[in-house]
Amino acid sequence: MPPPSYRLDTVCANLIERLEGARPTWIGDAAAAEAGFRRIAEEQVEALQAEHEELLAGSPWGTTLRREVLETFLPRYTRLAVDHNQDEGAGYHAWRRGDPVARALATLAAFFLAAGLYRYTHHPLALAVFALALLVPFVPEIRRSWYRRRYRGLLQEVVDDMARIQDSLDEAPPRALSASMASAERSSSAARDAARTREGQPG
Repeated sequence: MPPPSYRLDTVCANLIERLEGARPTWIGDAAAAEAGFRRIAEEQVEALQAEHEELLAGSPWGTTLRREVLETFLPRYTRLAVDHNQDEGAGYHAWRRGDPVARALATLAAFFLAAGLYRYTHHPLALAVFALALLVPFVPEIRRSWYRRRYRGLLQEVVDDMARIQDSLDEAPPRALSASMASAERSSSAARDAARTREGQPG
């Protein structure tokens, strides 16, 4: 079992912080993003492996760490990060990317709609539309917050999955040992039965 700081979920959470710092550099260039993420991940794993050799000499954990980070974690992160870069590059799909003109026109349209609704219905609830119209200039920020919160949630799911993989790896050796012992016991029992059978036969 590796030390807590070398657990897959801890390593991947720390790696996400570093990758996220570099991610905006490659908005609009998916190929460069994939290559950049790979380079950063490999550098991080190699640094951890160098430390690992000193802390856990003779353990195969370094090889396992490299495989799980580069083959399990990195493809999932890359897919999510590239998709988020596309959303961010598109202004989170706000009209006209949420520029001042778009905000002004959308706000005017919302107020005209609220005024027309109240004029023709005279319903008190129509006044709530005016309150909603006040939020229209902030729709781009609301969209950005929602996309980013969803993205962080997806990244957390990846880290949680790496924790589950780590837990299964921690439990694997005892299970493998138990299975090996059970197999050996079955083989030994079969050998004893065969020996008793031979002893009972005439020479």
